[in-house]
Amino acid sequence: MNGTGVSSLAGGLRSELLRFNSGYSVLGILAFTALIPWFVANFLGWPGNSEGLSAAENVQRFWAVSASIAPVATFAGSYLVTREAYYGTLRRTVVMSGLKQVLIAKYLAAAIIGLATVITGIVLWGVSIAFSLPPGVLDELLGAESWTRMPGVVLASTMSSLWGCSLGWIIRHYYATTILTLLIPLALEVPLMASSPEIARWLPSGALAGIASLPFEGLLGPLPAFLVSLGWILGAGFVAVRLLRRKEF
Repeated sequence: MNGTGVSSLAGGLRSELLRFNSGYSVLGILAFTALIPWFVANFLGWPGNSEGLSAAENVQRFWAVSASIAPVATFAGSYLVTREAYYGTLRRTVVMSGLKQVLIAKYLAAAIIGLATVITGIVLWGVSIAFSLPPGVLDELLGAESWTRMPGVVLASTMSSLWGCSLGWIIRHYYATTILTLLIPLALEVPLMASSPEIARWLPSGALAGIASLPFEGLLGPLPAFLVSLGWILGAGFVAVRLLRRKEF
């Protein structure tokens, strides 16, 4: 790619990030990064039951709940496409910049947004529950060993955002994509991890849970789970490109 192409792509990426952060919708996404983990933790009775757990178990519980930010990242990645589809500006963007450049820019933006979403969520939710933890647990949580769990959670959410971007391109309907990215993983795939992990580990959410090393029996290890997740992303991306090539914008 020559200098002009790089400059054009950088401009496209900047436009995608600015467009994503415009309006009040991004505030709702930020709120969900803290609310979703709070609801999941509340369902598990944590940190209310933290005193009955060891410090190591509490640290594991914190990072496991942090992984529930992944569906929010999936929605955020899809929002890069569905927002424009909803407002009817997607055709104009593609015509002005070209489909290839728009695809690359949106996927790059999705990776950045997925990373930003999970880090923001960990900070917001972590601060909100920090003073509810027993004294020794907070020290363990801020310790070096605890942070070794963070890369898996961050990678899972980044992959989630890429997956969501593909779903956005395939469906291109805001409400349908919202249901698919937020409700189905939490309502169907997460319970399936507990009841039938031998099936769930091959599904998108199960693979992401394996990347984040969630404490569910039967899930794949981080590397195999990453490969399964990558397969889902590449497969969905291939379907999206095939559909877009047959569509006249």
